[in-house]
Amino acid sequence: MNTMDWRGVIDAHSPLISAEQLRKLLGAPDVKVFDVRGTWSTPERALPEDYAKGHIPGAAFLDWTEHFIAQDVAPGLADIADEDLAKRSFVTLGVNARDLVVLYDSSSHMQAGRIWLAMRHWGVTNVRVLNGGWAHWSAQGLPISSELTVYAPGTLVPKLNAGLKIDLDGFLAQKDTACVIDARGPSNFAGKPEDPRTGHIPGAFNVPFSAMLDPDTGLFLGDNDIKATLSELAPAWKTMPLIASCGSGYAATVILLALHQIGAVGTLFDGSFAVWKQDPARPVAQSVPAKRRTDNQ
Repeated sequence: MNTMDWRGVIDAHSPLISAEQLRKLLGAPDVKVFDVRGTWSTPERALPEDYAKGHIPGAAFLDWTEHFIAQDVAPGLADIADEDLAKRSFVTLGVNARDLVVLYDSSSHMQAGRIWLAMRHWGVTNVRVLNGGWAHWSAQGLPISSELTVYAPGTLVPKLNAGLKIDLDGFLAQKDTACVIDARGPSNFAGKPEDPRTGHIPGAFNVPFSAMLDPDTGLFLGDNDIKATLSELAPAWKTMPLIASCGSGYAATVILLALHQIGAVGTLFDGSFAVWKQDPARPVAQSVPAKRRTDNQ
């Protein structure tokens, strides 16, 4: 059994963990690794079959459509789980107060980022997202296992960490005095002239989540490059409170991870544009698609 203390391995101030750092911690009893791979293809779903074919040794599977998400609506409109649902997830997944939780996916950190935000919202302080996710881990030739892992029931009791996410009412109250960053790709942000309910929330800046990542490796950019990109695409980010939005509250968490990495504070608009556009009385802006960056989503 690995007896290494994870506190001496990870960066205490970063929301990320590197593949090499995680490799050193595999098998430690208080390190819980979760495979959060899934797809947005219709219908949105988790990918347990990918986990079964191969995953990081010791990782358990976390279905992002069942844990830390409201269950009475479609995933694209579902809020982060309430306290009761969060508690059940902590028990089922095996999360304890002293654990280091590591999350990874294959979707540019979006599903892992959403669970990272949800866990922090309900009081988990030691939770990290694997930088580069499954693609980077496997590309590095690091260990892979097909042995299924289920952790013993967890005992962590949820404790609300307010301020990490806001609902529609909170967004309406704060948007006019905040820098709203929309993490969708340029074409979705721009909208379609033939469909007036496509586009973006008026006043939002478009910072595609992919702009926070190295296009070759899938790793997050260095701190200086993150700051430079934000300054280019959302100049108000240094002087105003930050709210991250996207289509449904997933890609926006990649922006929040990048902000956290450089020591900035951001809030998630849970539900994002999918919720905003529901009411035809709420305005929608359209624009010419930006051509600077790859339109991944």
